[in-house]
Amino acid sequence: MRKVILFLAVASISVIANAQGITEAYLQKTPAIPNNTCDVKKTVVDNFENQVSAIRAQVGDDITKLNQLSKQNAKANETASKEAAMQQMSQQYGMSPEDMAKMQNAKNLSQEEKMAMANTMMMQQTNMSMGEAQNFQNMSEEGKQAYAGAYTAEAMANQQGNPQSPGTNSMALTMNELVSEQQTLATKIAAETEKINNLYAPIENDPSEKEMLDKMNKWQSQWYSMGGVDYGQGKQMDSLAALIVNEKISYCQKFSPKYASALGQHLLILTALLPDYKRMADVSDQITKNQTTMVNPPECKDIESLKALKDYLAKLDGAYKYKLYYPEDN
Repeated sequence: MRKVILFLAVASISVIANAQGITEAYLQKTPAIPNNTCDVKKTVVDNFENQVSAIRAQVGDDITKLNQLSKQNAKANETASKEAAMQQMSQQYGMSPEDMAKMQNAKNLSQEEKMAMANTMMMQQTNMSMGEAQNFQNMSEEGKQAYAGAYTAEAMANQQGNPQSPGTNSMALTMNELVSEQQTLATKIAAETEKINNLYAPIENDPSEKEMLDKMNKWQSQWYSMGGVDYGQGKQMDSLAALIVNEKISYCQKFSPKYASALGQHLLILTALLPDYKRMADVSDQITKNQTTMVNPPECKDIESLKALKDYLAKLDGAYKYKLYYPEDN
């Protein structure tokens, strides 16, 4: 029953995913970055923030549902995945079913049995026994070079005679390429994410922002302290009110354009990264499939890009945060 409920919960996501990426679909519904954030009415701001908050909540819900779907899929395929992984290891290291059974209960093996198993795996992968590996470490540099040359020549000869040998099979090569591409993509995404963080840092750490806020708070406190009883301070209160209004307008005019520019660059980087997020998901899924035969639901490919979109929406939700003054409130 629980599986049925979860399936129904993500059914709407699946429909979108079949037509286009979930993340792209949400981006199309996301409001544009406001051009003029200082000269607008509060109703416009409220409407914008409500739209962004609603989409942000939907994206968060989808991330939760897709994570649940991925975990449920992994749990449902847990037994088959373990068997596939053990079978692959058996083929890769040339181990018999009896050896694999022993390895699963390694804590019951003697030291001699563990060393024998390690020696078998070493020979299968490198054609070098544990003893030879130890001797290699103790060789002189000239000896190591000579041994390496002989080993390479032997490996090439074996490969020519047996192109499908386990040590150099196409699966291993494919896995190496996939892992390498995965690392390259992860490095690129991390670097671009750091660029995004650096877009907002100069604005958030600008000391003049705190100075302006402190001035406004000081004037506001003074204005409040004069209220209640009229001691002929009306003009001074009006003067303070004007100072506060002018400072609020200056505050918005100074920081809102900078923030809008950062949002624009953020959106460009996010949009440019979407193919990388998709490729990263494809590569990761292929690695998992090769190792365990498990196939992740296609909707789950959007989890990481949805997280990145949610981060953007959090920033977009603050597009009007430097707008502190509304004439209609007077």
